[in-house]
Amino acid sequence: MINQYQSLVHQNIPLTEYMEWSIQKLAPSDISTLTQLTPNINVHGTAFAGSIYAAAMATGWTLLKCWNDHANYETELVAAEADIKYFRPVISDFECSAQLNKTHESYSKLINRLNENRSCAIKLPVEVTCNSELCAILKITFVFKC
Repeated sequence: MINQYQSLVHQNIPLTEYMEWSIQKLAPSDISTLTQLTPNINVHGTAFAGSIYAAAMATGWTLLKCWNDHANYETELVAAEADIKYFRPVISDFECSAQLNKTHESYSKLINRLNENRSCAIKLPVEVTCNSELCAILKITFVFKC
């Protein structure tokens, strides 16, 4: 399954291949990815902010695409809005991770609306870490369009 989604992301978001973004773990409600620092380094020797954003966005999209595929909904998944907060410089290869919280009310709303064949949005936080330290969080509002 990882290879299938890895190929899908690289085909649809070609930048991810150049960035050396890869899926480490993937399940319909959990994902972890790794991005290499070297192709994403800026003049300060840290990860370029745009690369951090792109890696986190690709991670969130992949998780929800996997969930959608396993749930067999006929939807188009798009990012509608995103907000990133940077806490510390990314000084090494970095991980992005996200979990779909099935106990949150937004998840229940999503299921109900999709079962009624109606579009719905959900907010997904993606954490960016390096050396086991939280470096950034990208909060993305994704829309499942029916």
